[in-house]
Amino acid sequence: MVKDNTTPMSANEYDKEIINTIPYYPEFYSQTIDVIEQCGFTKIEWLDLGCGTGELAGIAFRNFSNVRFVLVDPSDKMLDQAKAKLKNEAIEYYCCSSTMITFEDQFNVVTAIQSHHYLKEAERIKATEAVYHALKNGGIYICFENVIPEDEEVKETELARWGRYQQRHGKSKEEAKAHNARCGVNYFPLTVNQHIQLLKQIGFKKVHIFWYSYMQMGIYGIK
Repeated sequence: MVKDNTTPMSANEYDKEIINTIPYYPEFYSQTIDVIEQCGFTKIEWLDLGCGTGELAGIAFRNFSNVRFVLVDPSDKMLDQAKAKLKNEAIEYYCCSSTMITFEDQFNVVTAIQSHHYLKEAERIKATEAVYHALKNGGIYICFENVIPEDEEVKETELARWGRYQQRHGKSKEEAKAHNARCGVNYFPLTVNQHIQLLKQIGFKKVHIFWYSYMQMGIYGIK
C-alpha cells in the first residue's frame, strides 16, 4: 500500500477502514456535533485540524445552517478526498500540520479528531497553543484521541481487547497485533490526566471528558 498520510490506511480507503479499526468511530462525530449544538452558537466559524477526508465537515453542514470551515491536514491526498466529497464554497483548505497554523481569535469551534496523538510532546504542546490562539474567547476545542492507561499491565490488557475488536471486524490476528504495536512508536498517546493538565496548562478555563471507550477519549476545553 502506498503511504500517503500519517495513518496506517490509505486516503482513499480511510473512511471504510477506520470503522473496522477504532471502536465506535462514527460516534466520535455524533458526540462532537452534540457538544457543539449544546454551545448554542448562532454562527459557527470552525477549524478542523487533521480533517482527513472531511467526513466531520460533511456531517456538520447537514446539522448547522450557518457554518464556515477551515480544513487542515498534513496530507494532500486526504485533502483531495475532502474536496471531492464536500464540493462546498464555505471551506478553505490548508495542507500543513497543526503545529504550523497561525490563526488568532478567529474561530468559535476547533476540532482535532484522532489526529494529535501523532505529535510528539513538544509538537503537541505547540499545536495546542496554536489551537488556543485560534479560538475566540468562549470558543470550544474538542479533541478525540487515543489514550494510554497509567498502569502498564492495564495498558497491555486494553491493547489486547482492542486487538480482539479489530479481529472481529476483519483484521487477522497478525494485522491487529501490528496495528497495536504502533502505540508509542508511530503515535504517542497521553494518559487522561496528561490530557487534562495539558489543556489547563495552555490556559483553557473549563475542561471536561465527555466520552470514553476502549483506548479513545473525547475531551473539550473552553477558552
